[in-house]
Amino acid sequence: MQPDLQGQPTQDPYGQPQPVMIDPVTGMPANVIMIQPKSGAPKVIGIFIIIFAVLSGLASIASIGDALAIGGLFLVLHSIGILVSVGTGVGGAMMVQYQKRGVHLVLAMIFIGLIIGVANMTMFDDLLEQQDGDMTVEEQEFMDANSGLFAGIGMAVTIICQGLCGLIVAIPLMVSNNGLDDSKLFG
Repeated sequence: MQPDLQGQPTQDPYGQPQPVMIDPVTGMPANVIMIQPKSGAPKVIGIFIIIFAVLSGLASIASIGDALAIGGLFLVLHSIGILVSVGTGVGGAMMVQYQKRGVHLVLAMIFIGLIIGVANMTMFDDLLEQQDGDMTVEEQEFMDANSGLFAGIGMAVTIICQGLCGLIVAIPLMVSNNGLDDSKLFG
């Protein structure tokens, strides 16, 4: 039998009293396992990820007309972006269910989103060509002269934002007693 909460000896199944060993450091009975409830971090972050994925997917679908107008590689990257939004939402749903593979899936989607964002910034000149009628001559000359600077700033902002998102998504992995199962995305 287990010791009672005051550390007093209890009876074993055969009626013999059992001594209780008290740990001098903690003052608790020895060999006591403390069980804590699961952390709510995976569930909370998973819900925020689902909300973000839905809003991101809706924004991508709403801007499909612009992607069709530009065409080419930009349309392919835009389509992949919609799939990334779906994958992010699925990963968020897995996180709400305390599945570790959901964290891995969302981190993979963030990495793919990073690649898409950097690829979009490399096509900054093509995007400027599509805006010819919307800018004055002076604005067009200024944008053409500084397009590399704007593309570089866009890449830096994309890398920083995706890195911060990755850190936020990884919080459930860093929390003690996170309650995540041992599922893996691959394998």
